[in-house]
Amino acid sequence: MLVTRRAFIQKSGVVAGLATVGGNLPVIARAAAAAKGRGAAAAANYVKSTCVHCVQFCGISVKMENGIIRTIYPDQARGDYYNKGICPKGVAGGFNTYNPYRVKAPMKRTNPEKGVNEDPRWVEISWDEAFDAIAARLNKIKKEDPRKLIWQHGHGKYLIGDKFPKAFAKAFGTPNLVHRTTVCEAARHVADEVTWGYHGFLPDVSHCKMLLNFGGNYLEGGQWGRWLDHSTADAKERGLKIVVVEPRLSHCAAKADEWIPVRPGKDVVLMLGMAKVLIDKGLIDEAFLTTTTNAPDLVGEDGNVLSTADGKPLVYDSVSKSAKPFTAGVMPTLRGTYTVNGKPYKTAFELFVESLKDITPAYVETVADVPAATVERLATEFGEAATIGATITLDGHVLRHRPVAIYTFRGLAAKQFGVQNWRTGLILQMLVGCVDAVGGINLHSVYKSPKYLKPSKAEYPPKRVDLQTSVYFPHATHNVAQQVALTLLDPQAYGLEYTPEMQIFYATNRPFSASEGWKQVDGMKPTFNVVIDIVMSEAAWMADIVLPDLTYLESWHFSPTRYTPTTKHSAIRQPVANVYNLPHDAYSILWELAKRVGVRDKYIENVNKAWGLKKHPMEPGRDYTAREAVELIWLEKTKDKKPFAYALEHGFLGKKLKVEDTYLKGVEKQFKGPDKPKMYFYAEQLVGSYANVKKAVEKNGIKNIDLAAYKIALSPLPLKEHAFPTPHVEATDFPLYLITYKRMYRNQGGNTALNPILNALGDTDENWVAINSATAKSLGIADRGQVVIETRVGKVQGMARLSQGIRPDTVAVSYHYGQWSGGMPASARKGIWINSVLELHPDVVSGMNSFNDTKCKVYKA
Repeated sequence: MLVTRRAFIQKSGVVAGLATVGGNLPVIARAAAAAKGRGAAAAANYVKSTCVHCVQFCGISVKMENGIIRTIYPDQARGDYYNKGICPKGVAGGFNTYNPYRVKAPMKRTNPEKGVNEDPRWVEISWDEAFDAIAARLNKIKKEDPRKLIWQHGHGKYLIGDKFPKAFAKAFGTPNLVHRTTVCEAARHVADEVTWGYHGFLPDVSHCKMLLNFGGNYLEGGQWGRWLDHSTADAKERGLKIVVVEPRLSHCAAKADEWIPVRPGKDVVLMLGMAKVLIDKGLIDEAFLTTTTNAPDLVGEDGNVLSTADGKPLVYDSVSKSAKPFTAGVMPTLRGTYTVNGKPYKTAFELFVESLKDITPAYVETVADVPAATVERLATEFGEAATIGATITLDGHVLRHRPVAIYTFRGLAAKQFGVQNWRTGLILQMLVGCVDAVGGINLHSVYKSPKYLKPSKAEYPPKRVDLQTSVYFPHATHNVAQQVALTLLDPQAYGLEYTPEMQIFYATNRPFSASEGWKQVDGMKPTFNVVIDIVMSEAAWMADIVLPDLTYLESWHFSPTRYTPTTKHSAIRQPVANVYNLPHDAYSILWELAKRVGVRDKYIENVNKAWGLKKHPMEPGRDYTAREAVELIWLEKTKDKKPFAYALEHGFLGKKLKVEDTYLKGVEKQFKGPDKPKMYFYAEQLVGSYANVKKAVEKNGIKNIDLAAYKIALSPLPLKEHAFPTPHVEATDFPLYLITYKRMYRNQGGNTALNPILNALGDTDENWVAINSATAKSLGIADRGQVVIETRVGKVQGMARLSQGIRPDTVAVSYHYGQWSGGMPASARKGIWINSVLELHPDVVSGMNSFNDTKCKVYKA
C-alpha cells in the first residue's frame, strides 16, 4: 500500500484538530475505554523505572490503571542518590508513548530520489519483508567488505545501551560505529582525558563556597541537571556563591549571585587573565602544582619535555641543583630557566607564566568585554575563597580543603577550540589546588586510561569513516558524528580506502542536529539507509527502510545512571505498556539481524565482553529476550547483592560512598608524590601529536589540512589565539555573534516536537531570536516581529524576542526547533532550524562540533 507524505500523517491517526493540546487524548481515551470494558476498575499500581527522555536518567514512578499510563512521578527513593524531581519532558512522557504520529509498521521507500522536498512515497511492509531486505544487503556487504556498513546512534545508546550495537558491529566486522558525542560535549571529555587520563567531573557542591559556571545550563539542559538543580539550591541556602559567565541571561544566570556577560568565544582569555592575577598575587597552591602536576617538568625549546632514556620526565631538583626524575628525596622547582647538557630548559609553569605576559585585566577587557576591575576582583575572590593550604577533617581523614570549583558543559566545549577552552578551566583549578579537594572539582575514574596521556598516532589513511583518531582528529576518542556525512560526500578526499554503502541509524537524528545541516542531509543520499525510530524524524525521512521502535516506557534496559561525588547506583528500565502492540524494538532487531547474517554466536561473545558478563554470561546457540538480558546484567553488575525481583520492585540499588572513595582515590592516589605519573598541567602529548600530524601530511601530500591551524589547536598550553575561531576572524561583514542553547521542553530527535502537553505550556511550541532591546531598536525590529538571520552559509527566518538579558552584540536561538520532516504535522515544524545556518569549524583535537562560533546579520523579514 502506497503511503504519501500526507497519507502518512493521516494514517498515523491524525485528523483536523489533533495538533492541539488534546491531540493524543483520543488514543488514551480509547485505551481507557477498552480497559474499562474488560471489567471493573482495578486499583492503581506504581512501577519503578528510569526516564530516558534525555540523559539525566531520573528515577520515576509510573502510575498505572488497567494497563494505562496515568501519571509519571519522580521516584522519591532515588532522591537520596540523584534526582528529587523530574522535568516537563519526564512528566509528559506518557504522551510520547500514546503519540498517534508514531511509526507503527515497517515502511519502505519507493521514490529513489532523496531530499527535504522529496516525497518518499512510503509503502507499508511486513517485518519479515523488512528483515529480508536489510539482511540481503548486509550479507552482500559482509562478503565484500564489512567496513562498508555504518551504524550510527545517538539517544539509542541510552535506550538499549551502546554495548549491544558495539557487539553487533564487532561481530559483523565494521569499525564504523558512531555515537553523537561531538554534537554534545566531546571537547570537554577530551580536555579531561589529555589532562588526567579519563573524563567526567562534578563540583563538590555540598562543601563548595564559590562556583564559577561557564555556560553550563543545568537548570534546563545539560547532564546531571536534576542533581545540580536541587544540590546548588540547597548549597546557596548555606552560603554558596554562584557566578555565571555567559553572553545570555540563562536560567542559571538568573538564579546566580552574579552574571558576567562575556563576549562569545572569549572565555579562554578571561580565564587566562584570571590565571595571571592569581599568579601575580601569589594565590596559587605551589605544593599541589609541584607534587601532583607536571608543572615543574623541564621543557626544551622544541616544546618537548626533557626525559630520561626510559621516558621519565625530569624536573629541576632544588636539593641537588640538577635535573632529575621526581623520585624520593627530590624537591621539584616550580619556576625558572635552567641549562642541562648545554641546552636551555624552562619549567612548564615558567612557560605558562611567560605566555600570560600580555594577558592583563586591561587586555581581557578589550577582548572579552569584561571590565578589568571585574577580572581582578573575580580572580582574587576565587583565589581567596580557595583557602590555599587549609585542611578539613572528615570521618577521621585530614583532607585538602579548597572550596571553589569551575563547571561547564557546552558553554566552553561547543567551539572550534573546545578542548583548549576547558583545559584553561582545568589549569585555573590546578593553580588553586581544588582538584579532588573537599569543596572543589571532583574527578571521575582518574587515570583510568593512561593511553590518553600519550601522543596520537594520527593515522593515515583513516580506518573509520568519521576519521576518529586519524590525522584529521588525532584525539577524537568519542567518534566524530558530523564528519560521517562529509566523508560520504567525498571519501577519497580524506584518503578513505573504501566507499560505504549502507547506514543504520538508531534513535539519532543526524541530519537535523549538526552544523551546516544541509550537508548532513546530502550525506544520506549516497547510501542505503535503515532508520530505527519511534517517529518519522528527519533521518527517517531520508531512509530507504524505517523500522518502528518501542519507547522507553515500553522496553527493557539495564539503565545508565548518573553518579554524584558521594553516591552511585545501578538501575533498570522496565516496560509498563505496549500501546501499539509492536513485536520488536532495537534490541530484538539486532538479534534478528545477527541471526540472518550468521553472526549470532559471535554477537553473543562480544555482548559478554562488552558488558563484562563473567559470572552470568549469555550462552551461545540461543536467543535472549530483553528481559533475560537485563536480568543477567543486573546480577553481574550488582554482584548478586539483590535478586532481580528487587530490581522489579525498586527499580534501582544505590550506594553511598565513603569519604576516602570521594577524596582519596583520585589525584591523591594516582598522581601525588614521587615516582608517580602526573596530572598534565602541560599537555606534552599534544606536541607529539602535532609532530605526527605534520609527518603524515608531508609524507602523504595531504592538501586539506592547514598545519599552522593544527599547531595552534594542538598547543600544550592554552593561548590567547584560542579566543579567535575562524568566523570571528573572517566574517568581518557579519556584526553579531550567534549562539545556541537548549530549552527543557525539546530534544533534537524530534519526538518531543509532537508532544501536545509540552507544546501547550506557553511559548514552548516555537523558538525565537533573542536579541538585545537596544540592538533591535537600532535595526527597527519589534518584539515578536519576523526577522532573518543571515550567516555565511545560509538564511533562516523566525520571530524576534527583545530582551535586556543578552549582550548587544549577540543573538541567541535554541537549537531543537524547526523540524522539517514531511512525516510530522505542521505543529511540530514550527520555529527555526538554526543548525542549518551555523558554520562548521570542528575542534580538530576532539572533533567537537562548533555550535557557538558563527557570526551573523539580523534584519527585518
